[in-house]
Amino acid sequence: MPKELKVDNLEVKVYPDRANMGSAAADMVCQQIAQLLHGQEFVNMIFAAAPSQNEFLAALTDRTDLEWKRINAFHMDEYIGLPDGHPALFSSFFEGWHI
Repeated sequence: MPKELKVDNLEVKVYPDRANMGSAAADMVCQQIAQLLHGQEFVNMIFAAAPSQNEFLAALTDRTDLEWKRINAFHMDEYIGLPDGHPALFSSFFEGWHI
């Protein structure tokens, strides 16, 4: 159970570790995706591709209750000028994700 507090109008949840935070974030995103898919044929999503997102993306891609064929996913960023095959390219970052 996360620690919950409110700062002005901002609701804050503090999780014990990154794995729990990523899992909770994935649950919230999955609920929103499911709600959107009830009203439309496809959902377009933009995801950050960075190590700070690892736990969230791992939890999200483990979900079997999402209709991935109805989700178009994009990532936000790419470095300019890196040669093909460079490990910092986001195409390299996503090689391990199987959706």
